[in-house]
Amino acid sequence: MKKRKMGLGRIILLIICILVFVFSASLVVKHFVEIKENQDYYEQIQELVTDAPEQTPDYNSVIKVNTDTVGWIKVPNTNIDYPVVQFSNNDYYLNHDFDKKYNYRGAIFMDYRNNSTDLDANTIIYGHNCYDKTMFSELDQYEKIDFYKKTPVFEFNTLTKCYKWKIYAAFITNADPNEDNGYVFNYIYPYMDGENFNGFIEEVNKRRLYVTDVDITDEDKMLVLSTCVRTLDTVNKYGKTTYRADARLVIVARALRDGESAEVDVSKAYVNKNPKYPQLWYDNKNIENPFKNDKKWYPQEVVK
Repeated sequence: MKKRKMGLGRIILLIICILVFVFSASLVVKHFVEIKENQDYYEQIQELVTDAPEQTPDYNSVIKVNTDTVGWIKVPNTNIDYPVVQFSNNDYYLNHDFDKKYNYRGAIFMDYRNNSTDLDANTIIYGHNCYDKTMFSELDQYEKIDFYKKTPVFEFNTLTKCYKWKIYAAFITNADPNEDNGYVFNYIYPYMDGENFNGFIEEVNKRRLYVTDVDITDEDKMLVLSTCVRTLDTVNKYGKTTYRADARLVIVARALRDGESAEVDVSKAYVNKNPKYPQLWYDNKNIENPFKNDKKWYPQEVVK
C-alpha cells in the first residue's frame, strides 16, 4: 500500500503549529523565571534588615539600596514581605521596581502625599496584583471572610517606629467613573480626620464585605492597602472576559493603640449580606442597585 505524501499546505500548517507551541511554551517558562527572580531578589533585600529585640528593625542597609525606602510591610499567611518606597508622584513605582529598573510589577509604594515619618490620619499603600503571588497578588484573599479570620492583623513599620494594624474592613470599588454612574469613591485622601472621617467610615461601612469586631475612631491612624482585582469584569456565558474593569480591593486597617492587645476576636466577624458595590457589579448580575440613589460622598479638601 502506498503511503500518502503530506501536502505542502499541511507541512506549513504543522510548522506553524510547532512554532506557536514553542513560542507559547517559552512565554510560560519566561513568566515562571521572572516570578522566581522576583522572589529571590526580595529575599536578598529581606536579609539586609537587622532585627533588634523590642526596637525598630535596622533598615539602613535597605536604604542604601534605595533611598526612597520609607518602611516595610509584612502580611502573615502570604508572601507579602516587602520594603515600601515613596516617590514625588504615584506613577513612577507603578512600573519601576525597588532597584529603580523598569518592571511591570512595579514596587510597593506609599502615596506621595503622605507623611512617611509620622503618618497621616489615612496612609495609603499601593501594589500591583500580578496574580502570581508576587507584590500585592495575595491581598485579594481578603475578599473572603475565612482568610480575614486567619489574618486579622498585619505589620507595617516606618523607619522609626513599629506598628501592628488591625483590619477594620475590606471592600470592592472602582477607579473608572463610568463603572459607577460617574462616581469614584475617594478612599485615597490622606486627611480622613474630623468631618472627613465620619463620611469616609459611613461609606466604608456600607461597602465592607464583612463586619469585624474591630472599632475605629477619628483619633486612630488608618492604613489603606489598595490593589487591582478582577471582581467587576464582565464575563460572557462562555467564560470569556468581554470587559476588563478598573476595579480595586481596598483594605482599611487601624494602628494598634497604646497598651492594646494585638488579639482580635474573629469569631464575632460576620458576612455583610448586602455590601455596596459599584454599578457595574449589579449590571453584570442583572439585578437592581439598591444604592443607586445614594448621595455621592467626597472628602472636604484640607490645605496642608
